[in-house]
Amino acid sequence: MININKELPPLAAKYGRPLNSQTKGVDQILEDFSSLDRIAVALASEEQNNVALTGPAGCGKTATVRKLSALLEEGRYTRLSGRRVVELNIDLINQNRDRRDLLFKHILDEAEYYSIIIYVDEAHRLCENEGPTNLMNTLKPYITNGGISMLISTTSEEFKLYIARDRAMERRFQPVVLKEPGHERLLQILERVARVRYPRTEITRSAIEETTRLAALCAPERAEPARSLELLHYEVSAAQINLPAGECVDMIDAKDARRAAALKTDNAVGSWNYDA
Repeated sequence: MININKELPPLAAKYGRPLNSQTKGVDQILEDFSSLDRIAVALASEEQNNVALTGPAGCGKTATVRKLSALLEEGRYTRLSGRRVVELNIDLINQNRDRRDLLFKHILDEAEYYSIIIYVDEAHRLCENEGPTNLMNTLKPYITNGGISMLISTTSEEFKLYIARDRAMERRFQPVVLKEPGHERLLQILERVARVRYPRTEITRSAIEETTRLAALCAPERAEPARSLELLHYEVSAAQINLPAGECVDMIDAKDARRAAALKTDNAVGSWNYDA
């Protein structure tokens, strides 16, 4: 039986934040239902009902959790009706050095009683302290006994280094690997963000395409869609820097994208074909 309380219990409210349809930016996220459905089915499972989202930094792991939370609130997954996702602030928990482990245990007790789905980003941080006092050891009995459902996200390398080395913990998490979007889907993601985030500015298709091309040149070490989204927001800021607050530029085209990329990387104008 699920204990439903409209208000978060006190510790979850103090050391976490609920993720739902009101979470900032969730309306900008383009759904990937193949991944979302896999996560939801895993969370509703009687066994191994914890999910580890892995993939390169910037591929959309946190965005996926935020979208899932909104879909839970909207009732897309009946079996998970009434369940809420709370993202824990590990930094805040770690500030309580003397009683950190006991505090974390009480938070997990709340999550178990109220059927809250706990989410921890950069989950390798649960293992930051060597020895028996790290948070992962406090979490282990709740995971192995099936008392709570948990979502964690981290890079594939950090999952192998910090989580998978404990075979008992590894077996309790169903892995969901998120990959960088293909080119067409990346364009769709940017168009969705441009339309929702900047409704008063026309960001042309050519600007979107140029943004993805230039982002790959500016930050080849980073993953999509994060690197293209960062450049897109920078383009809008650069185009509006001399406008009064509240006013928006009418249109951003490919030339604006090249100008912003040159400014962001402090590149010589000619290397980006600035006025082409």
